Amino acid sequence: MKEYGQIPGGKNELEPLLYAFYRFYPLKIFSKFRWWRNKKLKNILPDLNKNQKKITVIDRLGAPGDALITANVIRCIKDKYPKLKINCITPNPEILKLDPYIDSLNQKETFYSFDSTYWELIVNKEKKMNIIEHNLLRLGIKEHQYNARYYISEEEKIWAKDKIKRSDKPIIAICTKSKETVKNWPEKRWNMLIRLLLSDFDLVHLGDQTEPLFNFLLRFAGKTTIRESASILSQCDLFVGPDSLLMHIANGLNIPSVIIFGGSRPVSCFGYSTNKNISSSPDCSPCWIHDGYDTCQKDFLCMDRISLESVLESITNQIRN
Repeated sequence: MKEYGQIPGGKNELEPLLYAFYRFYPLKIFSKFRWWRNKKLKNILPDLNKNQKKITVIDRLGAPGDALITANVIRCIKDKYPKLKINCITPNPEILKLDPYIDSLNQKETFYSFDSTYWELIVNKEKKMNIIEHNLLRLGIKEHQYNARYYISEEEKIWAKDKIKRSDKPIIAICTKSKETVKNWPEKRWNMLIRLLLSDFDLVHLGDQTEPLFNFLLRFAGKTTIRESASILSQCDLFVGPDSLLMHIANGLNIPSVIIFGGSRPVSCFGYSTNKNISSSPDCSPCWIHDGYDTCQKDFLCMDRISLESVLESITNQIRN
């Protein structure tokens, strides 16, 4: 009988790509041998690199933002072992399709493979360790850079420039919703913030179909693909939003950002140093709550503590810089 490990992002169409795990003997002997070898991957990588072998890095958690985190992991591995060939299995290949550090996307898992994941940090409610550092230390790599890179084509840039008509005002892209409720700043404060920004900035609204309706914004939310949203974001001067996919894309495009973190996830784990990361830390923080598994019992206290004034000040400082 053939079985598979946890399917990345729960995408069943990826199941045939995963290396078979055999549950019963005698084939289970081979599966256990492979597991044993992969546990020693940090010792094997130098030889694999010397011989220009291929390994697979699996975007195991599989949310769209995790694809860029996985790409960051791959880039750091390649910095250390530049001759390795890396296959990436991800539920979101369109996000990574132009990344030059990835040799192949969604080919079958190789004998040697590595999970890009931070599940242990979630379980342990980690307060300090960066997610990239966590992954690389499992491979014996002590050096890391935590910065995303997002690659767009010239055609995508031209398309976005046609959609965004510049005036003499700076352009701010906003997104108000994360898929995790505990990361969302109150909608009434977004309304107040938008009204205060309208006189000095042109505002572009990105995100998915769950985004609220706001007046006087150029709305792309719910109308564009991820790559189209990224292309539009590339034409903006600032991004303001929660810890979400667009935070990672903005960093990958070198777009300054103001990120409203609250307290559910530690800034030291996820926050990019070039951003203005606005956080609060009540006693219940960090909770690492995920919708469907747990709910906030404190009425989203950490998000409620983020004031309108602190967000507006951070935006002003980022624009000035």
